[in-house]
Amino acid sequence: MDTHITIGISACLYGHNTRYDGGNRHEPLLVETLRQSATLIPLCPEAECGLTIPREPMQLEGDPENPRLMTITTRRDQTGAMRAWCMQRLSTFPYEGLAGLILKARSPSCGKRVVVHGAGEGEPAYSPGLFARLVMERFPSLPIADEEELRDPARLADFLARLPQRAPHFR
Repeated sequence: MDTHITIGISACLYGHNTRYDGGNRHEPLLVETLRQSATLIPLCPEAECGLTIPREPMQLEGDPENPRLMTITTRRDQTGAMRAWCMQRLSTFPYEGLAGLILKARSPSCGKRVVVHGAGEGEPAYSPGLFARLVMERFPSLPIADEEELRDPARLADFLARLPQRAPHFR
């Protein structure tokens, strides 16, 4: 893989203090491995859409096919702000030449598989986080992984193999 490959990565995984509690979830081995062969672009949907650091924790609620992003204590619905930012941010992907994304597992914005609260009785319901869902819908062929998957060397190798060897052309 050439160094002209660009991968988006959740800013908290990159080491930026963007999480709700003001901290990060730095993955130094992953970041260093990827920086040897790719340019990394940190992004944080929650911070970049205007939410503060630190901020009240949030969760997905309601219909798993169209969940709401709700603050847990004050019950503020952040869905509109998040969706508006996502639509603007996704419009920049073609110009950045992103070949893949690495997102924070279980995040209500970035997680690929996030618990949806209040979805009914029985088995828990799951949905992608709001940002992850919109990325998957708009760019279905874009390789996406989370840090938990990529801790497994075989899965990391598979993710890297799925990356295009030159910048993709999005529609």
